[in-house]
Amino acid sequence: MQPPMDSNGALPPARSPICLPSPYSDLGESTNLFGPEERRELELRLLHHFITIVTYTFPACNEQRYRDLWTIDAVRSGFQHTFLFNAMLAISALHLLSDTRSMTYFYARDEDQVAVERLTKTLFVTDTDKGRDLARVHRLYLNTAIRQQREAISSLSSSNADAVFMASLLLSYQSLRLIPDQSPSHSYSPPTQWLKMCKAVATIIETARPMVQTDSMMALMLAYSTEPDFQDEMAMFNPLYREPFEALLDWTKYPEPCMDLEIRHAYEKTLAYVGGVYRALLNKEPPRCMIRRIVCLGVLAPARYIELLEQGRPRALAILAYHLALSQAIEEHWWFHGVADRVVNGILSILPAEWQWAMEWPLSMIRGADSQS
Repeated sequence: MQPPMDSNGALPPARSPICLPSPYSDLGESTNLFGPEERRELELRLLHHFITIVTYTFPACNEQRYRDLWTIDAVRSGFQHTFLFNAMLAISALHLLSDTRSMTYFYARDEDQVAVERLTKTLFVTDTDKGRDLARVHRLYLNTAIRQQREAISSLSSSNADAVFMASLLLSYQSLRLIPDQSPSHSYSPPTQWLKMCKAVATIIETARPMVQTDSMMALMLAYSTEPDFQDEMAMFNPLYREPFEALLDWTKYPEPCMDLEIRHAYEKTLAYVGGVYRALLNKEPPRCMIRRIVCLGVLAPARYIELLEQGRPRALAILAYHLALSQAIEEHWWFHGVADRVVNGILSILPAEWQWAMEWPLSMIRGADSQS
């Protein structure tokens, strides 16, 4: 059932079901940091980089029809909806910050030779870029995009639903690479923010789909057939996929506090999904399909699992370590560079002694001991 809307096709503000987490403490508006000329030059640079480089790294954007949605339709929409425009600038700045020059292997697998040329031979970072605090630029545009996105969601309607959807994708795409906003002395925190952003995308799709036209960006993106098929429930959550990792669900040896059927289902369904990703890796699924599988955990996993992860439940943490250890296979992609190592070792550092055994397999993946990694 869809949420009730007002006469203009908008969600009542108090009933909006979507919550976007803030990744950074408030840093103020970007307009306060730059003069008009500097800001104009910076935003032209970031937009150009988004169109000519960053979009080629998105899943399925090796196909022209997908790329056109980002480089033509989304950019045009961004001029009308500043939250979408700022989300583009944020991910562009984040890409410039990332160490992408050595990551040619992933793109060399891409059938689109134009993308290979563009991504492996283009000079990404200019001397002017090196003189900028790109980390701060990214934070400022990201914070601004999220604040404006929240405002747009509070009055979601047919006039902004398409742009909200595209901006939400951009926010979820960059959430795994968010620059840490905490002291190194703090204990490790798992990337639940990434999962929440991905879950927000799923909620936006469900809520906004009745509001958009058949030729909208959202409708076209969802209509294009891509692999894997996330609508195939059995293909995504086949219980047989849990078998390699069944020890994680040994309720007798490792009892779960406050256990109920909902918690059990959340663990079993999530682990089946992770097992499906592992099977796809063994079957040598194309890298861009692997990207979609790994990114979509937050979209497809039960919300209860994310809650258990936020509570720091050891079983939930271990399952996340298994999932993101699989990203080692695609760490040539800039979203995942260093993610497997950071997450697996981070979770290892906070798991209690009785759960340390569970980290042997993820550690073997990131160390290359598994012949399939």
